[in-house]
Amino acid sequence: MTDHSATPTVNSDQDAAGFERMTVQLRRLLDAMAAATPDPELVDAATDDLSALADWFAEQAAPTSDQVTGRLVGIPGRGQALVPVFRVDRADDHRVGGTVRFGRYHHGSDGTTHGGAIALFLEEVLGYLAVSGRSRSLTASLQLDYRSATLVDRDLQVDAWFEREEGRKRFLRATLHDGEVLCVEAKALCVALRAAG
Repeated sequence: MTDHSATPTVNSDQDAAGFERMTVQLRRLLDAMAAATPDPELVDAATDDLSALADWFAEQAAPTSDQVTGRLVGIPGRGQALVPVFRVDRADDHRVGGTVRFGRYHHGSDGTTHGGAIALFLEEVLGYLAVSGRSRSLTASLQLDYRSATLVDRDLQVDAWFEREEGRKRFLRATLHDGEVLCVEAKALCVALRAAG
């Protein structure tokens, strides 16, 4: 189950903006690396640089309750580099819509997006909608029906909506379109956390 709490823990808007800039560059790196056929010298140099970066970040590791990634609600993907950027153009507590573009990092085969990347993205969107204007919840189930190939490097239309609520159960749906072509339909069940006490 995925916890859809989203409490920012950075100290300022400037800190959040800096983290967003870093995440943008990390996404860019992942796409560029996935698209490259690097020579051995580049692989060796990149390995050394990435090892040094990992060491620097490891020195500032915090408990999961204090980490920044996944809690920055004003940043695309909440600061998670694995999640593709969702550009929202309409939203309320019951519906959200916009566009997403899966890059080369999310490539599965033959120019199409990996199904797991699509599931990650739609779980993020539906989970966020499940707590929009509501209490915290966990994703209990996510069902995806892949209707057509989802191509990388294309702007895709996303629509997600809150279907109904039954006690602690929240039922949500989403679609992913490439123009008129339906690529994916999704259904999610999220369960509100029990009140403490």
